[in-house]
Amino acid sequence: MIFPLGSTIGAWGCSIALWIAPTLWSPLQGDAPSLPATAPIELGECARCGDSGDVECTACAKTTCTWTGEGKTPAVFCSQAADCKQCLGTRRVACKSCERGPSVATQKLRTDTEAWLAKMRKIDEVVGVKAVHGESAHFRITWNIKQVDAKGGSTPHGGMHVYLDRLEALYADFLVDLSAVDKDFCDKTHVMLWQSEKDQKRASIAFTGQDSSTESKLMGKSPVVSIFYDKSHLHEEFELHQAMVHQTAHCLLSNVFDGIWPGNIKGGWIDCGLAHAYEVRYFGSVRHYCYVEADTMQAFQFGRWEQAVLSGVQSGKDLRFLGITGRNTTELSPEEHMYAWSYCDYLMRAHPGKFGAIAKGVKARESYAELLKRVLGVTLGEFQDAWAKWVKDTYSPKKKPR
Repeated sequence: MIFPLGSTIGAWGCSIALWIAPTLWSPLQGDAPSLPATAPIELGECARCGDSGDVECTACAKTTCTWTGEGKTPAVFCSQAADCKQCLGTRRVACKSCERGPSVATQKLRTDTEAWLAKMRKIDEVVGVKAVHGESAHFRITWNIKQVDAKGGSTPHGGMHVYLDRLEALYADFLVDLSAVDKDFCDKTHVMLWQSEKDQKRASIAFTGQDSSTESKLMGKSPVVSIFYDKSHLHEEFELHQAMVHQTAHCLLSNVFDGIWPGNIKGGWIDCGLAHAYEVRYFGSVRHYCYVEADTMQAFQFGRWEQAVLSGVQSGKDLRFLGITGRNTTELSPEEHMYAWSYCDYLMRAHPGKFGAIAKGVKARESYAELLKRVLGVTLGEFQDAWAKWVKDTYSPKKKPR
């Protein structure tokens, strides 16, 4: 038989099934009869939350983060979402129809969000603004730009997510190029983008250790990039994107495998060459210099470098591989930047899957003769000849339109 438990429990959608003996028994009859086991208690689910203890937050349905951009990068945290007082961006609140309380997962996410938001707001306090912040699987981003000329970028919140998507796209390519996996990285790279020069200067001093009014970065185990989006410095939106790709590539290389930046241990060629390689791959030409404001780079013709490198190889005036190694990033000349790019371009395109091993060897300060023999099975002379032949076969002698 099923006995109702009353209106209160009934509202919870619960009932209890009880077994009742069909005949009465008296002690005068001797031993008690062997009775069937009592039927189990059947706890019905809460009709509203399904016994999870929490339900969808309706308070922020129209105001919280609902990013659905092209990349659709799932955000681990978003400051706009966390602005909801009811759910703090978790999008879940306690179910009012039962007394279970929020799930363990929801409680943990709320605690983690509170800690993350407090950390991000400290950045706002240092710079003196209230920026939009986000975090994905592999990056943190701080965004204080009103809008960018890109799909989805008409608001600060949308622009932040557009660029978070783009960072994750770069990361995916970097993993392939370096034969790396997530666990090879020491920490996430934090990218900061500003529309005010004074904000850039404050942020660069506080978080990268450099006094820069344009672009700066902190290398190593916890990298930071800070960039000022100024129309006199970065004229178009794609140039901001290109600057971010270039500078973030530096940071990813410094972070992967060991947290060692090769740019200050005589590995400037791979540090700069890789950053330029991503510029050429994504944007077709080079527009950005490396490190801080390198005044010697300002007069150098950037653009497309294939023609210049090919001309150097054909005339025998090319820079030899050992001629560009053994220098820090800040010591490389403009011409050496160009050849550093070409050697990295060759390694990634002609020897796919080997660039990561080369990077590890450079970071470990292995001699280039031993490194090339171990990874590629060639001598220095054989490497030089193979690169020169590849340049002749691959690079175009015609100047391509930008």
